[in-house]
Formats: sequence, C-alpha cells, structure tokens
Amino acid sequence: MSLTARQTERVIRVLLLADREAVRAGDARLGTAHLLLALALDERDHGGRVLAAVDLDAARDEVARRRTGVGDPRAAHRPHTPGAVAALDAAVRVADAAADPVLGVRHLLLGVLADDAEDAAVVLRALGVDVERVVTDARRDLLADRSARPYAATEPVMSQLDRVVELLRRLDRRLDALEGGAVS
Repeated sequence: MSLTARQTERVIRVLLLADREAVRAGDARLGTAHLLLALALDERDHGGRVLAAVDLDAARDEVARRRTGVGDPRAAHRPHTPGAVAALDAAVRVADAAADPVLGVRHLLLGVLADDAEDAAVVLRALGVDVERVVTDARRDLLADRSARPYAATEPVMSQLDRVVELLRRLDRRLDALEGGAVS
C-alpha cells in the first residue's frame, strides 16, 4: 500500500513542515535533513523525547551548510532528493514489517535514519547526537505503543495478503472443479 493511503495527520503535518524547512534553508529540493528537522519540531509539539537532544537552531545551521540542490527555492513544487524518496520508502517498509495499517512519525523517523550516509544521520552526528540511540529509542516506542495499531499482527501485511490471494486461488480452482463435475 502506498504512503499516501496510510499516512496519519501527523505525518502529513511533518511533510508540510519539512517543505517549510527546505524553504527556510533556501533549498530547491526536500531532503532527509529537512524531514529530520520537521520530525524534531513535531516531537516538541507532542511531548516526545526521542529527538529531545536535537538543538533545532544548531541543526538548521548544519542543514544550511549542506544545501541539497540547486534551483529555485521559491518553486511551488519542491522535489524530494533520492535519499528522501528512499527514506519514505523505508518508512513504509518499517510499517509493513510491524504490520501497522497506518504510517506514523516513528516509522518516518526510522525511514529517515535508515541510511547512515544520508544528511539526516550526518547532521545528527555533527551535533553530537547518538544516531543508534535515536533509532533504538524509536524502535522501542513503536513496540511499546499498540494503541494506534488496533489491527497489528505478528506478520507483515504483504505476506498476509499473499496468503489470502493463494487461498482465493485454491477456492477458485475447487469451484471450477465442482462446476466441471456438475456439468458432465
């Protein structure tokens, strides 16, 4: 299932905040560092603690030193960097692995930090933040919070869907066999 079909209102807000951070930095493209800044802002608004060690002003300065692309930063459409696209894809995979029907901010944070060489992780390290600790804390939060995941299961959603499709195929074959026997 796609990102847009599963994202929560907070994820939508984070994506909008990330775009605003890209504009603030004067970047023509939205990267993982902008997503990280937006996640830190969102977390502060919602009382989170995983990104509490991130000094937003220092992080913005670090992001400004790592401009993500040339072009017109005032453009109405701000394309994502390849790293940001990969981070969003990784976030969906994290949600699938947890069998979560929605994609939340913790999934997005784990996706943003999935590639240690991307700007988000580099910015955190430059600020002296332990990236592995952030990832561990985010994973722990995901495991601890089952309230937003009433349909969580023990297996990834895609493997469950594959099993359902296979069962439907078997049923279809049996029905075909029954219909063939009744006609003869």
